[in-house]
Amino acid sequence: MARPVRLPDDCRNALMAGSGLLTTASLRTAGVTSRQLARLVDRDVMISLAKGVYADAAAYRALETWPRFALRTRAFIAASPADAIAADWSAVALQRLPATREPPPVPSVIRPTPKRSGSNRTCHGRTRYAAVREPWIAHVDDVAVFAPAVVAVDLARDTDRWRALALADAAANRAGSNENLRMALHDMSLWPGITRARWAVEHADPEAESPLESAGRCAFIHANLPVPLSNVWVGEQYPLFRLDHYWAEQRLAAEADGIGKYLIGDDPAAALRREKDRELWLEAHGVRVIRYTWALATRYPQVLADRCRERLAEPMTPVRQEIRWWPSRTGSAILRRAI
Repeated sequence: MARPVRLPDDCRNALMAGSGLLTTASLRTAGVTSRQLARLVDRDVMISLAKGVYADAAAYRALETWPRFALRTRAFIAASPADAIAADWSAVALQRLPATREPPPVPSVIRPTPKRSGSNRTCHGRTRYAAVREPWIAHVDDVAVFAPAVVAVDLARDTDRWRALALADAAANRAGSNENLRMALHDMSLWPGITRARWAVEHADPEAESPLESAGRCAFIHANLPVPLSNVWVGEQYPLFRLDHYWAEQRLAAEADGIGKYLIGDDPAAALRREKDRELWLEAHGVRVIRYTWALATRYPQVLADRCRERLAEPMTPVRQEIRWWPSRTGSAILRRAI
């Protein structure tokens, strides 16, 4: 029986302590010969993720889909020329922006060039060439990657509207405003398809906090409904409950995430009680609530919009105690000071 092939301890320790990647050069430095490396790959101990870049095969396969794609992206960057920058869905993976779909077949990078076109593709990744401004570039774990606003604008040129809005919302939320998105849109004004990206920039909301909220708001916008406030706090004298979407004049709320927001720890019964108390309080104060799911927001957005339109047109229930509302960050700041 052939002896099992084992990765040397110093290489395994380097994988665990570092980036999860080893190059041919680092393996050679550790004393692994080309023949030994070939045996490690052949016996499925190591896996090649890019030319001359390897990972522990078992650890790689144990990763979830998007972390695995992020590791492949970092491997492709390591194998690319020094000026390569992680772009589009590869940048989404490294920046941990909303990943609302399966990763593409291969990672993607952009290399700076005075020209604005051209690309090539191998089995390990795709390289595009474009003029790149220095402010566009960020770094994640020492890897060059496009800034969130640039990623959002780039992908908004040809992705679904609600996915584009989710990315734009996430970029605006991180920055605290839409200014970076507007700057990226201006800088990329000559990129093909940039007109399509303008919609996501114009409708981005820095108070939105989840892709599902973005999908819901996308349904409202396309149906020409009044755009609701995002993640506002409501209460009598101080912020008490937060609502995903709120039409303040009609006292109508739309909720995108259900019981998950109340599940603190592992006590579903307590979560249900909290949700029930919240619903009773909102009802007593004349706030009507519509709930929606991923399927409704992304597959049947018109149905969701029609439900909201009907409820917006209904007369409001008279209440004795009026309520106040606070913007998301303002309400959160008030609560932090109260602790």
